[in-house]
Amino acid sequence: MATNSPLEQELLNRIAEGETERIGELVAIHSDRIKRMIQVRMDSRLRTRVDCSDVFQELQLDVLKRIPEFIPQQQQVSFFQWLRFLGRQKLAELYRQHVLAQARSVNREYRPSTEASSIALANFLVGDVSSPSLHVSKKELKAQLDKVVASLDDLDREAILLRHAEQLSTVEAAAELGITANAFRQRYFRALKKLKAALENHRLIWS
Repeated sequence: MATNSPLEQELLNRIAEGETERIGELVAIHSDRIKRMIQVRMDSRLRTRVDCSDVFQELQLDVLKRIPEFIPQQQQVSFFQWLRFLGRQKLAELYRQHVLAQARSVNREYRPSTEASSIALANFLVGDVSSPSLHVSKKELKAQLDKVVASLDDLDREAILLRHAEQLSTVEAAAELGITANAFRQRYFRALKKLKAALENHRLIWS
């Protein structure tokens, strides 16, 4: 079941009645969270070509065009879930346009989602851990974090990204993974334990 707030539901009802000018208000409720998701999930190679704010602006245009698709399913999917889904689609679309076309010219393949999540988590952790005893460079730190992240399984990585990096609630993160809130909670804390142990093994400190 959807979990739209009373304000969201009121705005959705008005939009359904034809008040399309309310769409901007609806998106604004989750703008900070969606921008955070874009920042976390955006591929570094795409980041050199497109700014995060540009992605968000294009996403807003998509919402304007596609809101009629959402209205009939609002009892099954929350507006935030749908908005986040469109955001992920927009990132993939821009990646294909700006990065994949060039990558194909040198016979590269599109990164599978599991690899993309590994890269996203490692990039996020670069700013979240330190290594005072080693005094390593950012590049060296990233290389070590790649190894740490690779030691986690796919769902563990995604759980940490959803809860720690994107700061979704337990219920929201569980919905993204298609599991119960209790199951997600257990997986998330196990994943954190594994991550911290791996960081300690590499003499890295999680701040």
